[in-house]
Amino acid sequence: MKTVILLRHAKSSWMDSELDDHDRPLNRRGKRAAPVTALWIKRNGYLPDRVVCSTSRRTRQTVKRMRAAVPDLPEPVLEPGLYLAAPQSIVELVSTQPEASERVMLVGHQPGLSACARALVNGSVRPGCHRAFEHFPTAAAAVLQLPVDRWSDVTLHTAEFVDFAMPRELDAVH
Repeated sequence: MKTVILLRHAKSSWMDSELDDHDRPLNRRGKRAAPVTALWIKRNGYLPDRVVCSTSRRTRQTVKRMRAAVPDLPEPVLEPGLYLAAPQSIVELVSTQPEASERVMLVGHQPGLSACARALVNGSVRPGCHRAFEHFPTAAAAVLQLPVDRWSDVTLHTAEFVDFAMPRELDAVH
């Protein structure tokens, strides 16, 4: 069994309209939300052994804030192809992960992440997880278990959607 965590970057700033989309930083809310999600991931036993991150500034800053809260989180591998990736590209990226990794977290963007989740899931979705298909908010994490021993064996519509968290709800609980 392999596990993939799809994580959308934390909330970014639109203050500087001159900035290219790739260069937008996190805003104050995003800076607060990233550690909340990181702590949820660790507390629930989903700590990845590999983190693959889009090259955008907001995704890199999200991982940096998460690692400050949870130092056990691995240093990210930057993947240019994850920036605004189409769902099929994300699935292909999942299938090329190193076999030694059991849990991989991909840090990327919408709408690719929710479409990727829809493409991977077998219809088995635990209560509360289906929300990711309609709205995948910033700093939210979707946890999918894949019934494979090797990443290269990942196929569409085979994953079980086991968990989903949004920082806004986690803040309310904790």
